[in-house]
Amino acid sequence: MDALRFHELTKHTPASVRRSARALDWSNKPHPFKEYVDLEPIPLPPPSSDTAFPATEAIIGRGPDVGRPLDLAEVARLLLLGAGVLRERVFADGERLYFRTYACAGALYPIELYVTCSDIDGLASGLYHFHPRERALRRVGTNDPRPYLSGACGRRDAVARAPLAFVLTGIPWRTTWKYEVRGYRHLYWDGGMIVANLLGLAASAGHAAEVVAGFADDEVNALLGVDGRIEMALAVVPIGFSSENKGPLVTEPRVPTTAQHAVAPLSPRAREYPELVAAHAASALAPEEAASWQRPPDRRPNAPQATLCHDGLERVIRRRGSSRVFSHDPIPGQQLTDVLVRGLYHMPSDWGSSLIEMAAIVNAGEGIESGAYRVDDGRLRLLAKGDFRDAAYRLCLEQPLGGDAAATVFLLANLRRIVSGYGSRGYRAAQLEAGIRAGRLYLGAYACGFGATGLTFYDDEVRKFFETDLEPMLAVALGRPARRRRLL
Repeated sequence: MDALRFHELTKHTPASVRRSARALDWSNKPHPFKEYVDLEPIPLPPPSSDTAFPATEAIIGRGPDVGRPLDLAEVARLLLLGAGVLRERVFADGERLYFRTYACAGALYPIELYVTCSDIDGLASGLYHFHPRERALRRVGTNDPRPYLSGACGRRDAVARAPLAFVLTGIPWRTTWKYEVRGYRHLYWDGGMIVANLLGLAASAGHAAEVVAGFADDEVNALLGVDGRIEMALAVVPIGFSSENKGPLVTEPRVPTTAQHAVAPLSPRAREYPELVAAHAASALAPEEAASWQRPPDRRPNAPQATLCHDGLERVIRRRGSSRVFSHDPIPGQQLTDVLVRGLYHMPSDWGSSLIEMAAIVNAGEGIESGAYRVDDGRLRLLAKGDFRDAAYRLCLEQPLGGDAAATVFLLANLRRIVSGYGSRGYRAAQLEAGIRAGRLYLGAYACGFGATGLTFYDDEVRKFFETDLEPMLAVALGRPARRRRLL
């Protein structure tokens, strides 16, 4: 099943949402952590100290002139703040929910994070799996994984030179349990939220970082010891590469002999969706295709001016959440504009030019006329004047957050052009980039003292409202958090 057909299959319409309404089988809810039963945990040390570098600067790739040493304590900072457990909530029935440092649809957490490293002070070369609740690593492979990983990524220089790279995987059943086949999109949205954290954290400490979506699927899955169906590689994020660190060179991608380790089942009865598996397989790359898929980086535009929001990135990540109720109070128009512009700013990736565009319904921005807007060339361009709170509410599946927000932002992509130019792999990259840019919006909003939440939407209704052929990838509502209303 090609990407465009799959996208049509997973669209929300009012009729499809009504048809899909069903009771969830809570006894079969997937476990949110991958549990290796035959590997001992390696506790992470306390993370390195906060950089306190301004979040609004770090999320666009700015950082200090001199980078920190990339040792185990720094790896712990990247892991724990990039994808760790932030807080715990215990419900009346005894269920525990572990909230993490990034937004995730339904708090289902379908993303796993692996560490490949060499030349790290305090951590032996190898392949590791990160357990966010235990704050620990488990060593899955003992050989230096860089030759395999760089070969599988088409000998991407950033991967070959990086002493550290994170590999994100998705476990579809964790999200399809609730969202069915549309949950495939959530893998990339949630993964993108983690990548936004990792890129910002790397920049704040002076480490180079990049997002790689073009890799040979079978080779990367084999390296991790996953099957590409129950769990599948989504992205590679090399950290700390430089022109001085040449890294290992390989003539051909070599499949490693990663040992298979026993893993506890996710739930009593996992379900596989054939359409999801087929769509993912249709966008897979062979080793020889990985290098040719990559695009040269586009020219980095002038960065936005410094803002009045100076909170350090680590502090922002720790207080970030997903707002549950918005007031109708306005937010400063200049800050709103800046958050949107920074969300859309240049992002280092192997697909080069940005695949995402941005539109917004603004209803409460001080000094900004209420209406529908596009974000172009670092500014808001008015499309239509008016109070569109009711429209935002309807577009976002009649969720009050969509209409109550000061601004409801839609991340859009020209999927036909993307698939024509990049093949079906471009669909993965577009969904991932939407998640990363949504993560930037979250961080920018909380850095400036207001809130954010991700929302789903009626796909074609969004297109009709903005009178565009672009497809909505993800929606993010921004506004002033309010206390949850109590029912009398």
